[in-house]
Amino acid sequence: MLVLLRVVLCVHMLLLFHFACFSSPLCHPEESSALLHFKTELITSTAFYEDNFYAVICPHRFPKMRTWDNGTDCCSWMGVTCHSLSGHVIGLDLSCSGLEGNIHPNSTLFHLTHLHTLSLAYNSFYGSELPSQFGSGFKSLTHLNLSHCNFQGDIPPQISHLSKLQSLDLSLNYGLNWKETTLKSLLRNATTLHEIVLDDTNMSTISSPLSLIANMSSSLVTTLSLPNTGLRGDLTSHILCLPNLHELNLGGNENIQVYVPKLNCSTSLLSVLDLSGCQFTGSQIPSSFSNLTHLTSLALSFSGLNGSIPSLLSNLHHLIHLNLSYNTISGQFPNALGQLTKLQTLSLQHNSLGGKLLLSSLANVTQISRLDCSHNKFQGSLPNKTTGFSNLTELLLNDNLLNETIPSWCFSLPLLTTLDLSNNQFTGHISAFSNSAYVTAVHSRSQARIKEEGCVRPSTTNVKT
Repeated sequence: MLVLLRVVLCVHMLLLFHFACFSSPLCHPEESSALLHFKTELITSTAFYEDNFYAVICPHRFPKMRTWDNGTDCCSWMGVTCHSLSGHVIGLDLSCSGLEGNIHPNSTLFHLTHLHTLSLAYNSFYGSELPSQFGSGFKSLTHLNLSHCNFQGDIPPQISHLSKLQSLDLSLNYGLNWKETTLKSLLRNATTLHEIVLDDTNMSTISSPLSLIANMSSSLVTTLSLPNTGLRGDLTSHILCLPNLHELNLGGNENIQVYVPKLNCSTSLLSVLDLSGCQFTGSQIPSSFSNLTHLTSLALSFSGLNGSIPSLLSNLHHLIHLNLSYNTISGQFPNALGQLTKLQTLSLQHNSLGGKLLLSSLANVTQISRLDCSHNKFQGSLPNKTTGFSNLTELLLNDNLLNETIPSWCFSLPLLTTLDLSNNQFTGHISAFSNSAYVTAVHSRSQARIKEEGCVRPSTTNVKT
């Protein structure tokens, strides 16, 4: 009997312990009140949910604040996360909620002093200034995402007070301006910052910003995204060799000069590199890029590049996306591209590549879905047979000097949705499309006579002859 009593007591204590540890605590009244008052400061735009732009970038958009009702536990409200023990609100995600209005310095949002993560991304705050309280009011913040919020003006220096910050995203706020002292203080104080996303903010007044970032950024930085920020100066191997950097995007900064004749970082983890629109010393693709063997995406469009595509790029065995478009690259179609067996998109359009278009060299690139070699100087015929294009959805070969007949495989690719062969010198007939239910746009206009032959459904296919 005594043994049974002890067992019952043990089970009872275990149940009490389980309840104490795993039951969700109620939201603190003052934080619930702050959230409800913040709700009254903003409106929810109905137009937001009808906008096709937001339908793409916010596929799961929802007016989260509509679930916030007085008298209910705020820890159960959509977008609100509470600490499992203390019950304090530590996370607030109101991204893609269609919110509009102004966030004033005295907003009750800043009463949520225990916040660790805050996202207001993809809402509109009417071009108001970014309140300094975002820096001074959230001392425990580790993740801040204010992307595409329509904030304007100078970024307040108090942003540098976020010493525990790990991720900062202020991207796509086209009117936000950085001061050098603010950026320096932020990089100096936020020693655990590993994700820096500042696309389309204005950094043009900062002198030598690349050196500043390379010298002051934490070695923990994994993502550095600064496209279209007005950056200037020399990009050297210092940034490319940051020990934990996985993604570097400096696209659209035409005053950046890329100078990397050598890369002394054999252990680089860089997987995404976008230098589109930057300028290159010598105007050629640096052969040193072949040492970045972890790259999955390389974009160098609009960079004034000439010369040929270096065969050493075949070392980039993990490459999935390669974009060299809108340059003046010359030479022949490089066989080395056939060794990039994981490639899914290849963009070579608007260059000066010539000679035979050696599509057969891509036979082992079986995952490729988009191939664009348009607006070049390729000539001769297309191969009568080809393999490896079973996943191809877009084939763009227009505006070249291709001739003879169009091979039948162009019309039998199982997943093809877009085919453009216009402005070439083809002759002969257009074969029937075996996958006509899927092809949505076909352009086969040529300088020579081409007849349409076979059945192509007008409702799904647009053929220009």
